[in-house]
Amino acid sequence: MINAAIVGLGWWGQNHVTATKGSDKIRFTRAVDLAPENVRDFCDANELALTDNLDDAFNDPDIDAVVLVTPHTQHADQVVAGAAAGKHILTEKPFALKKADGLRAAKAMTDAGLTLGIGHNYRYGAAVWEMKKIIESGKLGDIHHIEGNLSHQGQLGVEGWRRSNEEAPTGGIVHFGAHIIDIMCWYGGPMREVYAQLESRIIENDVGSVLVKFESGTTGYLANLMTTPASFHLHVMGSKGWARANGWMDTNKITTCFGAGKIEESGGVTEELELPIRDIYSQIRANDENFAAACLGDENYLFTPTEMAHTAAVHEAIATSANSKLPTQI
Repeated sequence: MINAAIVGLGWWGQNHVTATKGSDKIRFTRAVDLAPENVRDFCDANELALTDNLDDAFNDPDIDAVVLVTPHTQHADQVVAGAAAGKHILTEKPFALKKADGLRAAKAMTDAGLTLGIGHNYRYGAAVWEMKKIIESGKLGDIHHIEGNLSHQGQLGVEGWRRSNEEAPTGGIVHFGAHIIDIMCWYGGPMREVYAQLESRIIENDVGSVLVKFESGTTGYLANLMTTPASFHLHVMGSKGWARANGWMDTNKITTCFGAGKIEESGGVTEELELPIRDIYSQIRANDENFAAACLGDENYLFTPTEMAHTAAVHEAIATSANSKLPTQI
């Protein structure tokens, strides 16, 4: 069991506390929020010692790990400070928005011999997890193309730091598109080049899409819209078949199609696979508990610092490409 501090008690920060209630691997005992009066009742109900200073968490000898639910541009400096304080760190996505920041933060934690975590709960979702297993089984053959779209209207009408250009230079690609970037890299390996376009329909940069080339030669496409109701689409296509998931963040159904390798049978045979549901709280808990066990040396963490730093480079390249309207190397 590790003791953790949660930094930032908005909606998502509170989800971490709620999801891990009763866990035998991680326990939140301290909270940090810049507006403590707004969250005092929640902290009292969950027995969290509340302050408004991040250093209180870093300097607390009873705290093993710190979970950051803070503005994106602050992550790198806060991770580096956490490493200096000897704390394991899990930061919410995106890990960072610039390559140099991602490399700097990952190196600080690696050099300190500490566990670095990231809030990409989607990897622990039923369909996403199963599709990874299908890819690794070789049933799809050589992976030729990966597509993903995670969209929702949740940012419409929202004010605050999440809507600023500094924190979201590519709009929804930073918010929920970050999950798709992580999944695509988990499936296809590091990305080599991106070609991005952004449009503003209701709010700034609320429609975005990116063409991708992976180092492996696989191609890809990802998109996010902040103008449409909640939607999730993930499609992996290979030389022997494809696998597809649709729905939302708790989707538990996969469609597969495997061909016979003959032109006259090119339509293939489709099958539907239904898995046990793993809702959003279960995903958050799975990630936080995996991180906690890794802090104790009991499990391998599902993410590596190299992967996290790479996603920061991808975000910077997407922003550069969207501004230049040219393909951009990562």
